[in-house]
Amino acid sequence: VKEAMLKDSCTWDDDYNLGVIQVIRRQLVELAGGEQGYTAVLMQGSGTFAVESVLQTVIGLQHKLLIINNGAYGARIVEMAKRLGLSYHEIDCGEVSQPDLLVMEQILQQQSDITHIAMVHCETTTGILNPLTEVAELSQRYHKSLIIDAMSSFGGIPINVTNLGIDFLISSANKCIQGVPGFGFVIAREDKLAE
Repeated sequence: VKEAMLKDSCTWDDDYNLGVIQVIRRQLVELAGGEQGYTAVLMQGSGTFAVESVLQTVIGLQHKLLIINNGAYGARIVEMAKRLGLSYHEIDCGEVSQPDLLVMEQILQQQSDITHIAMVHCETTTGILNPLTEVAELSQRYHKSLIIDAMSSFGGIPINVTNLGIDFLISSANKCIQGVPGFGFVIAREDKLAE
């Protein structure tokens, strides 16, 4: 990675845009199991910056977010939602428990105004691995848009955004894919991104 960075590139050069950036975007989508209809958005900033960019861009005043919080990064999503003035409901699981799927389903049944679900796949601070497949199934069953923070799992644990129906998967270049720090990225469904 460092050796590749020794070459200066200009953002307006085709060899950089077509030979580097577009290749990286395509490979990220492939790694995520994204078929047609997915794209990768590169973000110059930390993983937290990338998560905040999705929340602020995707969640509008007419939406309501269900946040699964069982660690420092779930709590950070709650803090972002507060500061952004988003409408949200938090499921606080503590720091050593996975979310109770029955409780989650009850909330989705009782609060039909929830439009999006956000969850950290692997909580970096504790290493707890949340039930992505089961949460994705609930998201699909109740027609909710799914936002996954996969900072500590993407590239290390297989995730197929197409099969799981993930609308926005957020990760960072410097974790499991061992790239340069300071870059985040979002694997997004193009139709959801266009909204």
